[in-house]
Amino acid sequence: MHDALRLEIRHHQALGERLYRLDLAASDGATLPPAPPGAHLALTLPDGMIRHYSLLDGADDGIYRIAVLHERDSRGGSAWLAEQAMPGTRLIASGPHDRFPLDEHATHHCLVGAGIGITPLVAMARRLHALGASRELHYLVRHRRQAIFAAALAPLFPPGKLHLHVSGEQGRPRLEALLAAPSATSRVYACGPASLLDELEHIATEWPAGCLRLERFHNAATPSDAPRAACEVILDASGKRFTLAPDQSLIDALEAHGVAPPRLCCEGVCGTCATPLLEGDVEHLDAVQSNAEKALNDLIYPCVSRPRGPRLVLDL
Repeated sequence: MHDALRLEIRHHQALGERLYRLDLAASDGATLPPAPPGAHLALTLPDGMIRHYSLLDGADDGIYRIAVLHERDSRGGSAWLAEQAMPGTRLIASGPHDRFPLDEHATHHCLVGAGIGITPLVAMARRLHALGASRELHYLVRHRRQAIFAAALAPLFPPGKLHLHVSGEQGRPRLEALLAAPSATSRVYACGPASLLDELEHIATEWPAGCLRLERFHNAATPSDAPRAACEVILDASGKRFTLAPDQSLIDALEAHGVAPPRLCCEGVCGTCATPLLEGDVEHLDAVQSNAEKALNDLIYPCVSRPRGPRLVLDL
């Protein structure tokens, strides 16, 4: 993870339909770290809120560009960036983080973006176009006017490979009918509402493992109602061990013993606190891993996930 970045808004533009583009540069004129396609920034707003925004490009010209949707039910983040932030406003960012990586060696790339979920796919589309890779895009919006990036994306795809789906005109698309089952060497990348990603995960149970890659910015997972018991936590690398109380969060316990990984969102969405898991039954409550990745049980996000057995071994 990169050190904290001090950024300044250089450009603030309304794109339409409650969508804004913000251009961010280093406030001291320094060179920004390069950002791979699919990466995002974690912005710390003046009131301490942390919000995650995908990058529209890789900062090749020293600028990070993000798109911010002014949510109708905003908890303050998108409203502040849309209504109060302006050129000259300074922000702290941690990033860029790449938890939605583009596999440049795949034989075919299918991008699926709904609404503001198109943002990380814009950067991916630019990179795939530069590589001359096999690619297609499904851009899902409710109303045609919401397809803000359609014109910019069109030149990045061969004829017939950019598919705009307008549910207000055509009805809700059936994803199973839109997407052909990928080969083991193909990749499907998707970002958008939880309902879309959940449906894709369900469809992907019939696909070769590892084909589907998702990015979620909201975590809807809730802990089970099963009674919790104390758990012995063993830290393999440091040789430490302790007992995790039933009502204690794993990340807090690790921090109390001086071995906690860095944390940022504390919601299981940013991926910052990823910790190698060596042994133990876990209730995975993060929104970073796919169901298939959770089934591997080799990584835990201790800010939200916790053991559901008597013993947990971590590589810490």
